[in-house]
Amino acid sequence: MIMHHCEAALYEGNMTKQVSGSPFLKPFFLKTPVRVVTPRQQRRHTLPASEFRNLTPQDAISVFEIEREAFVSVSGECPLTLNEVLNFLGQCPELSLGWFEEGQLVAFIIGSGWHKERLSQEAMTQHVPDTPTVHIHVLSVHRHCRQQGKGSILLWRYLQYLRCMPGLRRALLICEDFLVPFYLKAGFKEKGPSEISISNMQFQEMEYMLNGQVYARRNSGC
Repeated sequence: MIMHHCEAALYEGNMTKQVSGSPFLKPFFLKTPVRVVTPRQQRRHTLPASEFRNLTPQDAISVFEIEREAFVSVSGECPLTLNEVLNFLGQCPELSLGWFEEGQLVAFIIGSGWHKERLSQEAMTQHVPDTPTVHIHVLSVHRHCRQQGKGSILLWRYLQYLRCMPGLRRALLICEDFLVPFYLKAGFKEKGPSEISISNMQFQEMEYMLNGQVYARRNSGC
């Protein structure tokens, strides 16, 4: 669904056809201090320190666990049910992106295709293939990784990844009012109040033009 979702997760506490040729999906290694590794730890540390890749249906349980923890405490419900997560990761895995640290999912974005100018209630559960618009349903960060800038970093990488996909022109999402500044900073523009209402919550619709100027990378200390 929506971006009101984990926006709590996204807003830093306040508040899977895979495109293997894209440079944005190649493993990205973080610099970490050299330290002694015990035999028990050795197998664990053969995994990439940090990797970005499309999600698959096999990731659905991890995705749903992070989403449930992040949203239920805030809005009382999840943006996507487990079946919806499985559905989107089966139909359009190329419109998802997960951030994995040592093999563990720490943050993710799930999107789907949409074909109309504005988002409607049907967009919450539908994927329309071969369209120029991506509907970003949810961005969520694991509870142990919040307040570290991961939501901002993942969103930046996702948008740049989308820019490498032929035919995509824009990304849409809906969010609650308190998240509007976050998305404005990321390069989104306001389209006005959304017609979508969930549990009496109201949302703003936001748009990001993928053929526009790339916004600046944030400092490495984010």
